[in-house]
This record gives sequence, structure tokens and C-alpha cells, in this order.
Amino acid sequence: MAIQTVNIGTIANDGTGDDLREAFVKVNNNFSELDLRAPEKTTGANLGSGGEGVFAQLSGSEMQFKKLIGGTAVTLSSDGNAITINSTATGLPLLQVFADNNNTTLDANNTTLSIQGGNLVTTNLTGSTITINSETSLLTDLNPRLGANLDGNNKEIVNTSDIKSNVHGIDIRTMDGVQPFITMDVGTVNPTNLTSILAHLTTLSTFICCPQKTKAQRNAGQLHLG
Repeated sequence: MAIQTVNIGTIANDGTGDDLREAFVKVNNNFSELDLRAPEKTTGANLGSGGEGVFAQLSGSEMQFKKLIGGTAVTLSSDGNAITINSTATGLPLLQVFADNNNTTLDANNTTLSIQGGNLVTTNLTGSTITINSETSLLTDLNPRLGANLDGNNKEIVNTSDIKSNVHGIDIRTMDGVQPFITMDVGTVNPTNLTSILAHLTTLSTFICCPQKTKAQRNAGQLHLG
């Protein structure tokens, strides 16, 4: 049933309104209507899709709300119109940073951490991103070592000093009679005519092709490969 309205007429005692009995019949009916209405129509709601709501539930005719409680480093204060949320935190919480040789702790009194480049290492900061670049250089490495075979990629090795190593397992520096050809001693290997040039080339070819031949065979220019 809808709520009924008591007709009070236009002016007092003009005889156009409800009589006293009729008026109180409507009043009683209105109270009955309100009493029969269930459930209670008044309720609450938390607005928005994010955050935590403060409205908890409706218990009978009572709207119940959650309490606000301060967490770590947070305090609450209130007056008749507002609740104030205060933070007592200052600076960073404790943060431990470890390096290879040491570690440090960042806190409210020590809030700065620097990342710096070392030898052949540079750092670059862009916005909130730190980029660390490293470079390997044989020029500055005082003790360079290969971890595997070096692929020359069909390139020449130039501008070297003495190369102190074996060629196919043979140290040609110790082979008898080959030293003048390696060192190019002009007093020993300085051809004066075509015949001597051919002789030197023949001897050198013998050393390169057949280092196992005897000195006599090499002097005789024997180039047998067996």
C-alpha cells in the first residue's frame, strides 16, 4: 500500500479537509504500512572499483562501517569533521646492497647508492634505467690468453715482433742452416746472381717441404717428398 496523505483543506476550519477521525485512520494505516515493510530499504555502498571500502554491512536498521587502523609508521587522528592520516616514515627502509668485496646498508641516513664503471666498463643512466657496457681490449690486457683455437678468418697477422711458437709442431728456429733464411742475414744470404737465388730458393723449399732430410740431402738440393 502507498503512503496516504491527510487532507488538511485550504484554510483552517473551511470544512474541505479530512475530519479528525478520517485523518487518524490514514495515520494509523501509514504506520502499519511502514511496520510491514521488509527488509529495511536504507543501506550503504562503497563507490568505485579500487581501494578498500569502509562500509561493512546493514544490521537491522543500523549501518555498520569498518574502522581505520594505522599500520607501520602510520598514525590516525580525528576531530568532529575529519580523520587525518599521518606518516612517520622518513627516507628509505633498511636496504642491504652487496658487492664482490663488501656490502653496505641504505637507510634514512644513507640514501645514496652510486653505480660507477671500472676498467673498460661504462654506465649510462636514462630515466630510471641504468645500462652497463663493458669492453674487452687486447691493447690494455697485460696478460691476454685464448680459451680456444683462434680463427683467423682468412686474414693476415701483421705488425708483429718475433712469433715464438712451433709450425706444425716443429720449431724451425732450431733447424740446422735455416737461421740465415729466417733472420735474412744479408751477410750470409745475399744472392749476387740468378744461380745463387735459385740455390737459395731450392734450399729454402727443401726446409719447408722436407725438414726431416739430412743436411747433405738439403745441400744437394734433393726435394724428394718421401
